[in-house]
Order: sequence, then C-alpha cells, then structure tokens
Amino acid sequence: MGPMSIAMTLRRLAKLRSAAALLLAGALVAAPAAAAPAMVRGANIAGGDFGRVPGIYGTDYIYPTKAEVDYYADRGFNALRLPFLWERVQPEPYGSLEGAGDLDRIRQVVGWITARGMVAVLDLHNYGGRQVDGVLTKVGSAALPASALEDLWVRLAKVFMDDERVWLGLMNEPTGITAEAWKDVAQSVTNAIRRAGAHNLLLVPGTDYSGAHSWVSSGNAEQMATFVDPANNFAFEVHQYLDADSSGKQGTCVPGAAASRLAPFIDWAKRAPGRKGFLGEFAAGDPSLPGQEPCRAELKALLDTVERSGVFIGWAAWGGGPWWEPSYIFRLEPKDLSRSDTSYMTMLRPYIRQR
Repeated sequence: MGPMSIAMTLRRLAKLRSAAALLLAGALVAAPAAAAPAMVRGANIAGGDFGRVPGIYGTDYIYPTKAEVDYYADRGFNALRLPFLWERVQPEPYGSLEGAGDLDRIRQVVGWITARGMVAVLDLHNYGGRQVDGVLTKVGSAALPASALEDLWVRLAKVFMDDERVWLGLMNEPTGITAEAWKDVAQSVTNAIRRAGAHNLLLVPGTDYSGAHSWVSSGNAEQMATFVDPANNFAFEVHQYLDADSSGKQGTCVPGAAASRLAPFIDWAKRAPGRKGFLGEFAAGDPSLPGQEPCRAELKALLDTVERSGVFIGWAAWGGGPWWEPSYIFRLEPKDLSRSDTSYMTMLRPYIRQR
C-alpha cells in the first residue's frame, strides 16, 4: 500500500471514528427521551362550567384570560385543564360548532396555553349528559344516543388534531349511567375520533364520578378492562378528594385517605401492561383552619403516591379560576393575580418548578 493509499485509509478511519463518536453522543443525548414522559402537573381553571345554560358570557360564565394562563405558566405548571359545557360549544346536538357557540373562545385560550409550552386539556364538564329541549338528558339514552357525543368530539378533534399538546377529556365525572353503558359510549366515541384521523391523547373516565376510590366497586374496573384505543394513546381519568365522602364539598381531609383511596385504581392498573391514569381533579383544604390540619400531610401523600406509582402520567389540581369567592375552600389563585399565593398554591409549589 503506497503513501497515498495509507493516507486515504487513515482519513477514512478518522471519519468512521468521528461518525461513531457522533452516534454514541446522540445515543447518550437521546436516552432520556426513551424514558417515561415527564409528569404532567397542571391545574383546573374553572369558569366555563359555571352558571345557567346557555347563559351570557361574562355574566354567567367566563374563560381564563391570558394573564391567568401566564400566572400558572410562570409558576411552573405544564398543563391547564379547561372546563366547558357541551351546550355552549354545540347549542344543538349534531349541530355546527362554528359561529353558534364558544369554539372561538376555547380555541383562543388553548392557543395561549400551548404558546406557553403547556398541555391544554379540553374538559367536557357535563357529568354524562346535556340539555335536550330543556330537559337534562343522559348520553346513551334514546333522546341523546352515543352518536351525539361522537359527533361533538369528531368536530372538536378535527379542530385540534394537529396539536399533540391538546388532550381530549371525553366527559367530566359521568354519573347516572351504568358502568357497562358508559364503557360502550366511551368506546364508540374513541373509535369515532380515531376514524376521523385524530391522534390526540384521550382521557377516558369511568362512571360514578370516576372516583379512584370507587373504581372497582362502581364496576368501572371490570368494564374498562376491555376498553381499547385503536391509537393506543390514552389514559383513564380518575378524580379523588380527601374529605369524608370523597365529594370535594368540604375542606377537611381524612388522615390516611390519600394512599388508601388511590389504591383501588393503582392496583387495577398494574394488573395489565400499558394501563395509565390521569388524576384530573383533587384538592385539599387550608391546614391553618380548624378541622383542616391534616390537609398538608394528605396532599403531600396524594401527590407522592401519584408520582411514584408508575401508573399516572400526570395530575391537575382543582380550584383555579377568577370567580371563586375568596372564602372558597379550594381557591387555587388569589383574586388579584399580583398578590401572594394562596395557602393551597403554596402547598403545591414543591411539586412544580418555577420557570
């Protein structure tokens, strides 16, 4: 081999070593991406679910302002759950969403959320039904078949299908529907969304208010064991409050409630590969008030259990929104956003990182 050939060979070897080094570096950099996704730590901003139906915007109900979105983003939250009502985004079942309802308002808020790098969780806050001709009607009934909910979500999914930062919460706390009937509705809606070509992450609740503590006793565990998402991009949404009856109507926290009430759902989820959860609502009272002293410890136990479970992909605390009274037990933000954080927000701060 002549000097020229030797030089060429050495250059080739150097290039190979350089390429190998780049590949190794790339593998080292890429390794974290292969791990489980970062925990989603969010808040609910209520307001779109308030008031009479359909109501007057700004009088009966409200959506978050950009300042509110920035308030949570600046504190390190990486998701906001946005409650809205079916009747306001689609005044008539099977009707258009354009021009007749709140779609433009929702689209604007979602844009603010995602522009700050956060996940926007669309929360259909209807408890399993809606008004039909002035009568509250449950989905799956003759007057409001599952196809009506399919129609709504297909229309919404087509609006947001190009943004993976928008998650679709199929229904907030369905109630008054059997676990079997609700599972059939959730399955048909999921299938319809996927047929429409949307691949957004779906949040699938159970019936009986989708309580983690009652996931087995309500029949959700048995029914949802056979739920299938054709895109395999979903989590089961559960809620859990810490007062005596898990209703979230009182600021008190039962000692030991956090871990024990999450256990039925976590144990069920771990019985099959791939089952994931999202804690869409929870809250704790002010530990400085009489009767609410255990809340600090119970909130910590709740979030520690969620984050260490290996089951949950994230959580969203209840109680955001500007229209809560200052005395509201779960008020998450101050009335004036420039004021000091509430006691509840202060308890959450160790779990979020300020940007």
